Amino acid sequence: MRVQGDEALVLEGGMTMGGSAPETRSGVVAGWLRRTAPLWPLGLARILYGYLWWQQSGWKVPADDFGRKSGGGLWYWVQQEIQHPTVAAYRDFLVNVMIPNWTFFGWMTLITETFIGVTLMLGLFTRLGSVVALGMAANITVGILGVPHEWGWTYTMLIVLPALFLLTDAGRSFGVDGFLAGPLDRAAADGSRLARLLRWLV
Repeated sequence: MRVQGDEALVLEGGMTMGGSAPETRSGVVAGWLRRTAPLWPLGLARILYGYLWWQQSGWKVPADDFGRKSGGGLWYWVQQEIQHPTVAAYRDFLVNVMIPNWTFFGWMTLITETFIGVTLMLGLFTRLGSVVALGMAANITVGILGVPHEWGWTYTMLIVLPALFLLTDAGRSFGVDGFLAGPLDRAAADGSRLARLLRWLV
């Protein structure tokens, strides 16, 4: 620190005693973007969000041809999306592509939702699971927003949560990614391209 006449004490780092911090507005904004928080709340949120997808995959039933036989399940909701379209082009896709290939898309839906659930509950390649969840959540949102009595903020949250997991190291708390990150870092530092790719996924 230094003293200059009657001026306030200036401490290392630019703070003043008896005065104000000479922090610029851009410095404040940068501080907002650099703040850190404990990782474990995101880890818990990731597990719960993964369980949501796991639970939802449970009513995609192959034995019922994914609802086509009973008129329920996935079949019911796709019919609702067709009757109350949010986007006309999306309705045309459902009518002309999905319905004629119903069983294939039923299996794809089941496999995708199960994959999201497993990756996020285990925290295994969390960023990959998050990307898939983002795509699936966006797909559901476009289809369902026009259906009466659906609350749009539900689907906003369905999209926002995996975006958070994608942009953070959420898989390293209560997740397998925490055990993979160190070895992958070392392999990437040794020049392994595969390790660099896999490192991004955790």
